[in-house]
Amino acid sequence: MPTLAKIFFALGLVLSFTGLFSPPIALTLGILLGLSFSHPFINESRGIARTLLQSSVVALGFGMNLHEVLKAGRSGFIYTALGISFALLVGLALGKLLQVRVNSSILITAARRFAAAAPSPRLVPFFKPMKRKWRYLSARFLF
Repeated sequence: MPTLAKIFFALGLVLSFTGLFSPPIALTLGILLGLSFSHPFINESRGIARTLLQSSVVALGFGMNLHEVLKAGRSGFIYTALGISFALLVGLALGKLLQVRVNSSILITAARRFAAAAPSPRLVPFFKPMKRKWRYLSARFLF
């Protein structure tokens, strides 16, 4: 079985350079090959895949127009700043509405905005130590 997988792998590699198949067909064939056989060169491919991915990302950067990237970055920065500000304001307003302590409200809001899934222990040192401070974090699911 490993020999057959190596033959199909080598055949697929050679065919990928010929351009005989369109990308959707090549992708489908690759998925079928991956589901049918285990990877014949798993240990060798880990380092190669990492290097290829990094090289591909760098090569993508060479094809970009620097002026367009800066323009998109400027508008993206504004949208990001507005989104974060809105989320923080809504979180603090809800904390006030639900009568949660200010420190806890800030901690919950910041944890929800920046950690998204869990309260961030990195934020705790910024606040004065409080008794039962972690109990209030359960309210973060409301936000």
